[in-house]
Amino acid sequence: MGRNKKSYRHRFVGFTLAELIVVVVILSISAAMVIPYATNTSSFQAVSAARVLSSDLEYAQNVAIVTQTPVEVVFDVAGDIYTLYDANTSTPLKHPITKEDYVTDFSMQSGFSDLDILSANFDGNQSVTFDEMGAPDNSGNVRLRSGVHTYRISVAAATGKVTVTELTP
Repeated sequence: MGRNKKSYRHRFVGFTLAELIVVVVILSISAAMVIPYATNTSSFQAVSAARVLSSDLEYAQNVAIVTQTPVEVVFDVAGDIYTLYDANTSTPLKHPITKEDYVTDFSMQSGFSDLDILSANFDGNQSVTFDEMGAPDNSGNVRLRSGVHTYRISVAAATGKVTVTELTP
């Protein structure tokens, strides 16, 4: 009446060695593809700075239209700085959020340590002025670089349309 037969049914729950190896290989491939993008901050710096500058140029144009006062954007290439001015009084505009002078200094801003303003050329000048209709006095462009990534921010003649183009190294 006793049971002579021992029935053990063990179910081992786990992974086989082959399954673990496949997972490790997939993670290795994923890491090899993602890590270069995560560690390459120069591309993020360049595209972010290009977006900031293009937005500021469009802001200057809009302020000129709304206030019916010319607005000048002056670039200091050596210092990686640009400032928005009331062109009639030569006083800096106030930033709408910080209420400080509208000065963008990439060398002092967190996250832009490797960024350089390479050039600002508006028909030989390092400034562009938007009139009361939003038209620039000169067409031209600004070039920004971080690492191997270079962007050109252009202002079109007459319309003042701002475009951003990545330049190939």
